Amino acid sequence: MRISKIKLRNFRNYKNLCVEFSDGIHVIAGKNAQGKTNLLEALLYLSTTRSHRTNIDKDLIKENEDAFFIEATLHKINKKEDLKITVNQKGKNLFIYQNPIRKVSDFIGEFNAVMFCPDDMSLFHDSPRVRRRFIDMELSKVSKKYVGTLYKATKLLKERNAYLKQTQIDETYLDIITSSLIDEEVVIIQQRYYFLEKLLQKCNHFYKELTGDQTSFDIVYHSCVPFSKDQEVIRKSLEEKYLKQLERDKYLKQTTSGIHKEDFTFMINGNDVNTYASQGQKRSVLLALKIGMIYMIHDIIHDYPVLLLDDVFSELDAYRREKLLTSLPKEVQIFISTTDIKEAKKIQAFRKVTLWNVTNGILQIG
Repeated sequence: MRISKIKLRNFRNYKNLCVEFSDGIHVIAGKNAQGKTNLLEALLYLSTTRSHRTNIDKDLIKENEDAFFIEATLHKINKKEDLKITVNQKGKNLFIYQNPIRKVSDFIGEFNAVMFCPDDMSLFHDSPRVRRRFIDMELSKVSKKYVGTLYKATKLLKERNAYLKQTQIDETYLDIITSSLIDEEVVIIQQRYYFLEKLLQKCNHFYKELTGDQTSFDIVYHSCVPFSKDQEVIRKSLEEKYLKQLERDKYLKQTTSGIHKEDFTFMINGNDVNTYASQGQKRSVLLALKIGMIYMIHDIIHDYPVLLLDDVFSELDAYRREKLLTSLPKEVQIFISTTDIKEAKKIQAFRKVTLWNVTNGILQIG
């Protein structure tokens, strides 16, 4: 899978951009605040319909403009596809081959991109919400079912919380909402568990290559109820949990347990990465997770996603950079942003590289 053409209009600091890309590695060089990360952000948005820097889509619209547009042509195995996203003050519109797409779950996964950026380091020390968002975004790339189920669960959770704030509570109606929410949560818990199990298998091998030792790497899933392969067992556990928490939920006027409270711990040698690992080890864990996602996506759709590396040279030493670039199949199209063009040119020894310069939202061949 590769992007062959992208058009941006009024996205961040890009007024009008229309550029074509070949396969191989594309290095986007320029000074700070010129638009390097904005371009990678647009590519990621095309993949996930979400930004990695803000939850508010309106923040992405160029100042003094009413809407932004992203259009792209991508090439898959034996297939060419046109995608388009428009966002204005009223909302978001998605298109495939100019045909409107009503469900986000039908759009996500058409173009797959995996991103590594400096802000990812917050994954280990930020709140559980950040780790859930990471897992949800990565899982959404490989499962349309998960996207739809998570959307339903989020909607039901909001409905339950709103109802808990009512002065008078109809227990029967609350039970109906809770039961519907549990139905979706059962699926989410199982999908999260199996996704992490497979991801761990994929990234463990690369993690050992990257570190050059036998350090063990693990991901612990702190589910809201004990995991089981039997959906009925999970459902029963959730029912008991909600019943036990009912009076507390009514008192606090919010749902105090469920998939929205879950967490994940990344471990090396049986210790929490956040408190035990060095900065270099944390970067190795992150890289292993990203590379694991690339191979996991390939196993599922039989095509490699695009890799986005935002300011990666400032985060990785020479050894890790070389390991990263030499471990990936040449079919993987890579976009790298950097302020150091000298460091960027060094990677020409490993792969075909196209150099670009960006200045104030204008992108040109370097």
